[in-house]
Amino acid sequence: MASGDKSQPGTETATARVPQRRTLSLPSWLDGRTIAVLTGLASIAAMVQTSHSRLSDDIHRLRDEMYAMRTELRQEFRAEISGLRHELHGEIAGLRKELRGEMASLRHELTAKIDKLDDRLRIVEIDVAAIRTHLMGFDARPPHDEPQHEPS
Repeated sequence: MASGDKSQPGTETATARVPQRRTLSLPSWLDGRTIAVLTGLASIAAMVQTSHSRLSDDIHRLRDEMYAMRTELRQEFRAEISGLRHELHGEIAGLRKELRGEMASLRHELTAKIDKLDDRLRIVEIDVAAIRTHLMGFDARPPHDEPQHEPS
């Protein structure tokens, strides 16, 4: 090795080799149009994601509103049903009292009519007993050994 050899690394006369930078080169398919299309697709994906997120939030908000409305309606129905139940109990109690009064009135009327029929029946029984007493010993039937005349 000669002392003037510049290619040998340990020699004084050798020049320092600067590492060469490699130039970045993009693949041939990655040109301006492809980057624009990819950027457009990324922005569309971001818009879809944002729309989906907003739509999901709207659906959750509507679901919460519907649950609140359903709960409110249930409470209103329970209150209405309770009020109707209370009102019907009062009306039923009034109807029961009214029916009991009418039944007592009908019972009184029927008892009076039955008593009148009983009095009339006793009068008829007394008259029949008097008639039987007067007819006792009087036999209007023909004797069995007499011939019967047929009516002409």
